[in-house]
Amino acid sequence: MSETANLFKNCQVTYFASFLQAFAGNSNTESVVRHDLQNPIVARYLRIIPLDWSEEGRIGLRFEIYGCPYWADVINFDGQGVISYRFKMKKMKILKDVIALKFKTSESEGVILHGEGQQGDYITLELRRGRLLLNQYGSILGHTSVTSGSLLDDHHWHSIVIERYRRNVNFTLDQHTQHFRTNGEFDHLDLDYELTFGGMPYSGKPVSGGRRNFKGCMESINYNGENITDLARRKKLDSSNFVSLFPFQSTPQTISD
Repeated sequence: MSETANLFKNCQVTYFASFLQAFAGNSNTESVVRHDLQNPIVARYLRIIPLDWSEEGRIGLRFEIYGCPYWADVINFDGQGVISYRFKMKKMKILKDVIALKFKTSESEGVILHGEGQQGDYITLELRRGRLLLNQYGSILGHTSVTSGSLLDDHHWHSIVIERYRRNVNFTLDQHTQHFRTNGEFDHLDLDYELTFGGMPYSGKPVSGGRRNFKGCMESINYNGENITDLARRKKLDSSNFVSLFPFQSTPQTISD
C-alpha cells in the first residue's frame, strides 16, 4: 500500500446513526404505495420489520429502494497544514454566519477553524481535552466561550453547525443544539482577510498560549454557502503548506435496492 493510500485509509466515510420510521403499506395485492423520505440518509444496511397483518389474514412483503451516489471530498489534515479561505474583501463586517463541517480524529486537542481581525475580534473553534470549545470575541466587551460534547477524539465522524445572526447563536453538535447570545454590545464580527481551517494562520497571533493544529479528517466544509472542500479540491484555495500533495479523497457510496 502506498503512503498516499495509507493516508486516506483512515479517512473513509462512515456514519454511526439509527433512523427509525413507520410506513403505512398497501391494502391489496396490486396497488403500490410510495413513501418519499423528507431528508436523505447515508446507510449500508436497512432493516425492515413488519408491524401488522393484512385484514385478509395474509402476510407478504415487497419493497423497492431507490438510492443515489454519494460523493464525499475528505481532507486529511496532518497537523501541519491549514486551508486558508480568503474573503473577497480584505475586511469583513459580518452580521450573519453559517459554518458547517464534519470531522473525525483520534486527537484530543486541535484548532478546527480560526478567524481574527485587527480590532481584536476573533472566532475560534477547537478541540480541548476531547470537547468542542467555541470562542468568540467582539471588540466591545464581548468574550463568549461555549463548550459542547465529550470524548470527541473517538475516531468517529461528528457533525458541527454554527449559525450566528447578530448576537444570537445556534451551536449544533451531532444534532444537539445549544442556543445562546454572545456577550457584549456588538452585532458584527469584524474579521480581516481570511478564515483558516485546520489550525491557526501562520501570521496570526494565538489568543492564549500555543495551540496545536488539527490532526484528522474533515469533509463537507461550508462557510456562508461556499463549499470549502470543493474549492480546495479544485485548488482554488491556498493549501501550499500541506506536506501531502494529494490530501483529498472522493469516496463514492451508493445505496442500491
